[in-house]
Amino acid sequence: MRAGVLLVLAGLTLGAGGCSGLSAADRGPRGDPIARLTVSAPAPWREDFGDPMLRDLLRQADAGALDTKVALARLAKADAEVEAADAVRGVNVFAGVASAVGGRTFRTAGSAATPTLEISNEVDVWGRIKRSREAARSEQGAATSDAMAVRLQVGALTARTYLAVRAAQADVAATLRRRDLAQRSLDLVRTRFVQGAATSRDVEARRLAVDAARDQALKAADDVRLQAARLGDLTGRSVEVPAPAGPLDLGDRSGPVPSTVVDARPDVRAAQARIAAADQHRASAIAASRPQFQIAAAFGSPDAAIATLLDVRALAWAVAGTVSHQILDGGARRAKVHIATAEADLADLAYRQTVLDAWNEVRVALAADAEARRGLAAASANARLAEGALQVGLTRRAAGAADGLAILALEDAADQARDAASRAHLHVAESRVQLALATGG
Repeated sequence: MRAGVLLVLAGLTLGAGGCSGLSAADRGPRGDPIARLTVSAPAPWREDFGDPMLRDLLRQADAGALDTKVALARLAKADAEVEAADAVRGVNVFAGVASAVGGRTFRTAGSAATPTLEISNEVDVWGRIKRSREAARSEQGAATSDAMAVRLQVGALTARTYLAVRAAQADVAATLRRRDLAQRSLDLVRTRFVQGAATSRDVEARRLAVDAARDQALKAADDVRLQAARLGDLTGRSVEVPAPAGPLDLGDRSGPVPSTVVDARPDVRAAQARIAAADQHRASAIAASRPQFQIAAAFGSPDAAIATLLDVRALAWAVAGTVSHQILDGGARRAKVHIATAEADLADLAYRQTVLDAWNEVRVALAADAEARRGLAAASANARLAEGALQVGLTRRAAGAADGLAILALEDAADQARDAASRAHLHVAESRVQLALATGG
């Protein structure tokens, strides 16, 4: 009895502690995915307008954005599924100890034990395993392209948020200048009121203008902090954006866009990979409906069915081959093929829709870029006209033909025209971001 119990325990120990293929890292704690999942391929987003601050933010966001981490986790899952698909084609080996304790009566008992070793492998006659492996690799390619698409979106969002910070900073400076002009105008009107040349209503209107300019400055400062916080969410760290040192380099976009531009987009490449994966899944489903072939070798105490087949009570070894085919399944195999066909059709249609959407985004982005550049040209011309009008006014003021309020009005008009030109410059930058995103970075 004791010998039988020991053999049973030995068999359980062998099954639990034998070669499992798991490394120490596999058996250890899962770990922090933020630290473990890191990018390896170069970033697909390249537009940084020659701004060192934006370039550094793009690098931080590409490495630390949560959306990027999620995409990398999905890619890691696809890599593991490729590993699992490759493992199916391998040889399966089962080792253990078969033991038994029993007797003809409860008072008498005997025990016996024998080691067992079984080796089996499915012969992939119809290519089911091969197609499954190819499908896993196509899905891995789709996950890789999905990760690039997410990183592209993160780059575009980082650039847009940075431009929003710059626009908010420009608004702060503009509203502060406007507040100063309003205060100077209020001081002049108060002087005129003392001299009897202005009414109390004029003074109150100017005072309200000062208050409005101050409120706008506070709102613009809040917007700077809000956009900086968004940059912090993207990069995973606190961000302090300094005042801009100079204008953004908008470059010169000239020449037609090639017809193959959308082929480089990662979402288009992902859709192509999903068509391939769906077709391979369909081929695998068709192969699974055909007869299956398997070869098995056993040492020690083989399966009872093999012993019965050979008409012996015990065997030291045996090699067996099986061919099996399910005659009736209620239409399950046919349904699986139909499902795989429908999924392939969906992947095909999704690819076509992705290409159409990509080309529509390119056309919209090109139109927006052209419109933004026309707006910049018009705003720059208006700024030059307003500056010229201010210079004429100053000349007239020096000749005694214009008063201080008129000059302040011209200064305000020139300042607003310059602000409009600055906003138009940023609008062109935003259109460049839109065009870069539409054309794949």
